[in-house]
Amino acid sequence: MSNLYDAVIIGSGFGGSIPALRLAQNGKKVLVLEQGYRNTENDFRQSWDPKYLVKMNQVIPSDDYAVFYRSGMTLGGGSVVFSGLMNRAPSEVFQFVDFRGYKVWPDAVTRQVMDPYYAMVEQMMSVRQATWDEVPKTGGTFARMMDTMGLTCDRANYPYINCRQCGFCEAGCIYGAKQSLMFNYIPQAEGAGVEFRTGCIAMTILPGPGGYSVQYMDPHSGQTSVQGTVVILAAGAIGSAAILLRSKQYLSQLSPQVGQNFNNNGDLIVGFELPDGWPPFYSYKGRTNAGVMTYAFWDEYRITIHTGSVPPAIFSGLNIHRPGEHAWGPGFKQWTKEIYFSKLIMCVVIGLVTGEGYVYLNNDYPLVHFSPTTPSFTDYVNKVVAVGSSIAKANNAMLLQTRTHGYEYTANHMLGTVRIGDDPALSPADPYGQVRGYPGLFVADSSSIPGGTGVNLSLTTAANAERIAAYIVTTW
Repeated sequence: MSNLYDAVIIGSGFGGSIPALRLAQNGKKVLVLEQGYRNTENDFRQSWDPKYLVKMNQVIPSDDYAVFYRSGMTLGGGSVVFSGLMNRAPSEVFQFVDFRGYKVWPDAVTRQVMDPYYAMVEQMMSVRQATWDEVPKTGGTFARMMDTMGLTCDRANYPYINCRQCGFCEAGCIYGAKQSLMFNYIPQAEGAGVEFRTGCIAMTILPGPGGYSVQYMDPHSGQTSVQGTVVILAAGAIGSAAILLRSKQYLSQLSPQVGQNFNNNGDLIVGFELPDGWPPFYSYKGRTNAGVMTYAFWDEYRITIHTGSVPPAIFSGLNIHRPGEHAWGPGFKQWTKEIYFSKLIMCVVIGLVTGEGYVYLNNDYPLVHFSPTTPSFTDYVNKVVAVGSSIAKANNAMLLQTRTHGYEYTANHMLGTVRIGDDPALSPADPYGQVRGYPGLFVADSSSIPGGTGVNLSLTTAANAERIAAYIVTTW
């Protein structure tokens, strides 16, 4: 087995499999290292059992253990275990200036520049707008809540074919309806000669003659290494940053910004208890993401809101409760029985926030520091709560809390830790994802995304990977 490749890619999610295919189509010899294993419909289960879920998800805690960050750890990465929402980021996203006065996206990257790459991914993954017939009753109920306020709510875009609305999207689709990377980019890449090695944990990257050496743990032979003229990091916002931080002794010119600017895409979870008299909608039914979202608050607040199906496990995973009450005890148990099937609407709010967290190493193990009490993030939370309160008031509903005190900031949309940008002092990678000071070393996953996307991160990460891949093909 040869250990010399034109390109070695670490990670097989959106940031890895997409460049793998494009480089192989250009005649390059490509190897992809994936920490997880190959899973198909025969391996998936309709279960929220944590022992099952950790087989396909890497879970890394914040340093105060308040949040556990989740990223896909299977061939195909997050595309296998995400909710499926794939909307393009609004134009204003690419003009976002953080509270420090820094325009986070490079001037060369605009919505107009990204549109052709969005279109490429949408075609490859069969992304289309859901029909109203495909929107479950939960989504229809949320649309009614918006209509009560005189506001709009529309169907979102998804990579599904013949979805059965079972509600287990994030556990892996047993029906093969979700068109993850396992149905398009990966089989095409393998057909073009890309080698995927699973169960391989990348540790460090060393510069060498003609490229780089990637040291990794192989499930069969232990610690080994592979050489690549080009190396592309695609291990996620935590994983890619951790690999670079572990490699700092070999990559002495790395920017001190590596690991900084951690951003959760402004994700907050809010819930509503609807009043008596609404038609039943059975909140456990339908896709994980329930088909609709609203941009009604975008112009004023730069947030979007979408709802989803609610498995019973959400009551153990979140601290859902009425303000001033507790999320435990006999009274809470009775309350959950009363509201779960037809009164509980859970929503994810996504918005533009400054990345103020960071990833660091503790004995080579990555941890995340993210404080939700910074003045900037607190202002954002207050803004979301004001919007949530207005929705509740208009619908005679109650805005529920999702933490002991406050609102859950989610752990699924991590970005920004090796962000691209125009200012070398503030961005570890240039506008094309090349790590500054190290020609041929690229980052193409969510860690390269410099700021919130206003919607689910997946499509923008994939389109940006297409853009970076096009640059690599042209210049390398």
